[in-house]
Amino acid sequence: MFQPKFATSMVIGAVTLLIGMSANAHEFIASHTPANAKPGETATLALDSTHQFGLPEEAEGKKDVRATLITTDGKNDIAISVNDDAPNLIGTFDIPKNAGWISAHRLGVVWSQTPDGWQAGGADEHPDAVTSKRYEKFAKLLTGGQDANELVTQPIGDTLEIVPLRDPRDTKVGEDAEFQILLNGQPLTTSVLATYAGFTETPASWAYATETLNTENGSGIAKVRVSAPGLWIVRVATDVPDAEEGVNGHNIRATLSFAVDE
Repeated sequence: MFQPKFATSMVIGAVTLLIGMSANAHEFIASHTPANAKPGETATLALDSTHQFGLPEEAEGKKDVRATLITTDGKNDIAISVNDDAPNLIGTFDIPKNAGWISAHRLGVVWSQTPDGWQAGGADEHPDAVTSKRYEKFAKLLTGGQDANELVTQPIGDTLEIVPLRDPRDTKVGEDAEFQILLNGQPLTTSVLATYAGFTETPASWAYATETLNTENGSGIAKVRVSAPGLWIVRVATDVPDAEEGVNGHNIRATLSFAVDE
């Protein structure tokens, strides 16, 4: 599998989102090293919280994160710890023989906008808050052998989920990888962003932007043009009402990572 390169690339049409806390919240992204680890080898899972794909900026709270390896043999929890050498969370797992998913969930955490900036906690902790909002994040990483495995194209049950229509690692540069976007198991009409490691050093910038379509494969379908080899991330986000009194909304975001060979 391709070893990602973090060199700067010449690109056209970068998409930059720099509007408000919701847009600028850190993305939650899963990857593993070595990136080209073979089935049966032990790899290190990295869970980054960052505005720049490939460079972690801060570690999520360990108590708020769950990680699971999902294969055709079942589900196994992955123990997560704080990385002493980088600002992220890590864990170890064995690369499965068949294609499988690393599923990570950053539980919903409430943040409030106060006169002193954004602070963790709701209005009960920050009575001077202008607004409070819950942020919840999901990350998927496709790993293991590149076999014809139905698990790749089946939802794993995340509240907000990016589901491939075929193994995206088979996508050639210049071709489209296709995904269905689901919210609570139902197709979602939304914007979709994508990029690859090393695309740019500019925070909150993406190599590709599109919107979901209705196609012969159903609704909520996103086509992402793969423009370079490397480790890719597809990202979606949406806002839903929050049940807790005093919390003015629930922002849910999801990423899916996969590698494309040269």
